[in-house]
Amino acid sequence: MRPICLPERVAARAFPPLAPIAFACSLALQLSPARAQNALSVEPDTTAGSVPLRVLDARVRLGGERVRLPGRENMGLAGLTELLNVGGEWWVGPGVYGAATGHRGGLFVPGVEGAWSHPFNDWLAVDTGVFAGGGGGAAAPVGGGLMLRPHVDLVFRFPGFYTGPTFSKVWFTSGQINSNQFGWMLNVDSSFRYRPADFHGTATDGSATGLGFDHVDATVTMARPRNSTSTAGTPMTQRIGLVGLRAERSVDGPFWAGIEAAGAGSGGVAGYAEVLGTAGLRFPVVGDRLSLGVRGAVGLGGGGAIDTGGGLLVKASAGMTLRLTDTLGIGAELGLVDAPDGHYKAETAAVSLNWALDVPQRDLSDWFNTRPGTPTRMEFGTGVERYRAARKDGRTEALEAVVLQVNRFVAPDVYLTGQAHSAFAGGAGAYSVGLFGIGAQMPVSQRVRLGAEALAGAAGGGGVDTQGGAVLQARAYADVALTDSLSLRVAAGKIKSVHGGLDAPVVDAALVFSFGVDHKH
Repeated sequence: MRPICLPERVAARAFPPLAPIAFACSLALQLSPARAQNALSVEPDTTAGSVPLRVLDARVRLGGERVRLPGRENMGLAGLTELLNVGGEWWVGPGVYGAATGHRGGLFVPGVEGAWSHPFNDWLAVDTGVFAGGGGGAAAPVGGGLMLRPHVDLVFRFPGFYTGPTFSKVWFTSGQINSNQFGWMLNVDSSFRYRPADFHGTATDGSATGLGFDHVDATVTMARPRNSTSTAGTPMTQRIGLVGLRAERSVDGPFWAGIEAAGAGSGGVAGYAEVLGTAGLRFPVVGDRLSLGVRGAVGLGGGGAIDTGGGLLVKASAGMTLRLTDTLGIGAELGLVDAPDGHYKAETAAVSLNWALDVPQRDLSDWFNTRPGTPTRMEFGTGVERYRAARKDGRTEALEAVVLQVNRFVAPDVYLTGQAHSAFAGGAGAYSVGLFGIGAQMPVSQRVRLGAEALAGAAGGGGVDTQGGAVLQARAYADVALTDSLSLRVAAGKIKSVHGGLDAPVVDAALVFSFGVDHKH
């Protein structure tokens, strides 16, 4: 048996079994956009109709490291980041870190990273940056939840990707975790291809792929635990209701890949959450209306006192999808979920509302029409929010949370939205919220828009009184354009738990990036 070289040994320690499958999913997600890009001429036409095409270099990065907690406890931490080049050697983008090995399954930290990447030559470079986010879970000593992760990486470049060792500090500023460690990272090169948000033109050539997803599913899942226990060792017998979202990208023929996230909305496990990479096969059986498929998923999950061990989750399921229109469909599937190093196994049954993003249409009046149309507007926002949250011990105290939001317009001034909120201050470090809903905007001048949103989802953790997890939120906002694609959005509203004591006014502010993506012809 040959000896393992240093990079392999470091990677084997840093990554859980998540690594090869998540890396394959990242490659698969980038394959289709890359193929579309390669199909263009060497000097592609950047003005399809009168709508110019803009291209940003992008990187999807998966990293892993072993973090030291108080009491000589070790926790494997995995991170997934999407970075966009914003000029020269500077990169910015969203990311999420989560526990993958050890005893803290359910610790998640979403946030934003800024990075600087300097090449020495064609095969060697150095990367450095800082991730800032809010989160926690699994009773980890995270304090208010704010996590900073400065890092420096030695980069070995290969065609289409790079890899190398990383040295980082993981510091929860108001908690007890402050660890320095080596790890390993894998990076896949890609591109973010988009058009201006305020477009005026004819049908485009389909090359503006944006985030790269062509299907989004809103899911409701019922999980029935089998031979499972809580973190206190008591048997789990109550069924668990989960609400979530899945984003997919068709890769080749029946094969697709994507990511999914869900949180507990019922079952007495408020605070349970999961984030996974998923891939599957889908075969049409009645034209293009009815299809059967199978899929698998691997990722991280925990919280809500469910014993998922270090946090690694694996899933397998089979189901069907019925297309009601060219755009909308409904799905159903049966499956199994298992935490290999914990005490959580469950049978699952799920239903979903499926939205095909690439169907050519102009707006809601063309819902049943398949003629080519102009690009669709999208928005990505990141910011912070503040409200006074009722706690389970009877107190009411302010908390602050980081907010990540993606909006997809279905009409010129109407959009669907998916959001993730996670506390970083206020003594509620494990508190997180997942929401989806509908919003509307009204332009009042060339640079100012007014808007409103109605949202529903799941929340829990951090001692916040959400009792079961189901929450509702409504808000109104003013959006002021700073450039043709970047704006400042200030909002106020209210969040309320369906069954718990959480009922509070909310204020928030965010930077929002607006862009256009193409439909297929």
